[in-house]
Amino acid sequence: MTNITEQNEHSDQSEKDVIKNDSIESNNSDISNQDPSEDIDKIKKQSESYFKQLQYLQADFENYRKQVSKEFENQSKFGNSQIIQYLIEIYEDLKRIIDNLNSDDSSLQAIKLITKNIESMFKEQSVEIIHSVGTAFDPNLHEALEYTENSETEDNIILSEIQSGYKIHGQVLRPSKVNVCKNNSNKNGDNANE
Repeated sequence: MTNITEQNEHSDQSEKDVIKNDSIESNNSDISNQDPSEDIDKIKKQSESYFKQLQYLQADFENYRKQVSKEFENQSKFGNSQIIQYLIEIYEDLKRIIDNLNSDDSSLQAIKLITKNIESMFKEQSVEIIHSVGTAFDPNLHEALEYTENSETEDNIILSEIQSGYKIHGQVLRPSKVNVCKNNSNKNGDNANE
């Protein structure tokens, strides 16, 4: 029985060799029928095509690498924004406590120390207060909650700040809530409300 199995395996291998040899001969006959310069041109064109594909892949990878790097940088810069917003609320509460405490109160010094620590942390994280009073109203930095008529001040100048605004790395974290001067007079100097 093993003889029959060995013969079958041998005949299968022989058939594979014949098929393989036939395909090699057909490839060789194709090459021999073609002009060698045509083969070189085909190979050059294929090589150029592969080279272009490689260049596109390299450019795509470089763009991807830059995008990931930028996203990582933004995440490290602005990832703490939510926590900082909560800290701003606590910081402002502490400032209000300081403003309303009696200077003889023993806890005043402790609260001042805490606010100084928060301010130094803000500085480390590039958090800055938006100074608004006396500047022109900018809708990118300010939110107008009130409008007040004041003939001594130009239009769109911020008269007072209701709530401070903050920036982180130059981007607005929270806009300042402000009171803006809005004079209702037309070019003739008449009051528009009359």
